[in-house]
Amino acid sequence: MEIERLSQNMNQLSTNMTNPDKESLLKEIKIDIDKIPNYLTKKNESFKQLLHQALSTTTPLDDTDNKEELRKISILIYKTMLIQSYQLLWAAYLKSGTGQLIIQSKKQLTYSTNVSIWPKEIITMLQPSKNMKKTNEKEICLKFVNDELNQLDRQLKQYQMELNVKTNNFQGYTLIIEQMIETYIEQNLHGVRVKIEHKIELIHYDYHIQALKLEYSGQNPSASQKQLMKELCQSRYEQETTEQEVHFLEQQIIYYNSPSQSFECSPISQDPLINSIQDANIRQELLQQFKTIAEQSRANIFSLYMKTAKEQQEEYKKKHETNLTKMWNAYRLPASNNEKISPKMLDLMHQCCMKISERIKCIYKLKVESIDSSSKAYNLK
Repeated sequence: MEIERLSQNMNQLSTNMTNPDKESLLKEIKIDIDKIPNYLTKKNESFKQLLHQALSTTTPLDDTDNKEELRKISILIYKTMLIQSYQLLWAAYLKSGTGQLIIQSKKQLTYSTNVSIWPKEIITMLQPSKNMKKTNEKEICLKFVNDELNQLDRQLKQYQMELNVKTNNFQGYTLIIEQMIETYIEQNLHGVRVKIEHKIELIHYDYHIQALKLEYSGQNPSASQKQLMKELCQSRYEQETTEQEVHFLEQQIIYYNSPSQSFECSPISQDPLINSIQDANIRQELLQQFKTIAEQSRANIFSLYMKTAKEQQEEYKKKHETNLTKMWNAYRLPASNNEKISPKMLDLMHQCCMKISERIKCIYKLKVESIDSSSKAYNLK
């Protein structure tokens, strides 16, 4: 049981945020906006304390109606904040698709950053559409994203109007109360905003990678040169992923060896069958045996995971080194050879691989931070 639980937890930590959910983002947004988060419910102690503190500055503390009105105001503030965060995400989708995502910097890039590249999330959502073909893909994507942005804008204005009505009708509503509510919501919305900012960051990486590949295609590569670029990018992806996975696994092991994940904190330590034993000595002896077996099993599974991860890391490292050798061999071919890759093509390959690595590091950075957050949450208890 302990091994199965540990394996499931580690797999969940490992797969979160690397395998994007292909369900409609629209449904995800609608659910997020419509539902009332736990921290804004009537039973939430922190929220009740906030309302008590806010109302103490303006109305009698036992005014139930005012508390309920202030709760409704808080929910509307939450909805406006959430919609504004999603607007940033969809604005990034639009900018990517219209070639306006990358702001020109002083450092001159060797590839175009004003081309239209629609993010894969948008393409994935529209793939079931029978009307979408390569010839009209851009038009359909543009209409789809603009429609969603318009819908978000309409919702935002609606909630802002409702908020204005409620705050104007609430006697004693002050800027101090508003700031208290906004601060409370911002603290609780932090996790959602981090995920949205992470998605926007990945949109930027994906744009650069696709722009580099388009620039490479513009060099009129031969079939073998196209294949070399494809294999090089894939092997770099695999090499960097396995390298980051080893590092992430190390962090997981530290986490699962922390006090918050000790045997005493696991469900098995509270097994009803053991707890039902009347004799304290026998009960303690059995519990100690369970603990020894569980901890040894945990150590064994950690060792197996790490061994497998490092073997994969070494395998993909060698694979990428082989592809790098192919690249340099193609670069060193005589100028008369049609398969020789040019300095520009070599540079584009290098930059594309670098962006792929940066993208993967970005993903694993968030995953490691999620472990750190779990540890900090336990330490605050």
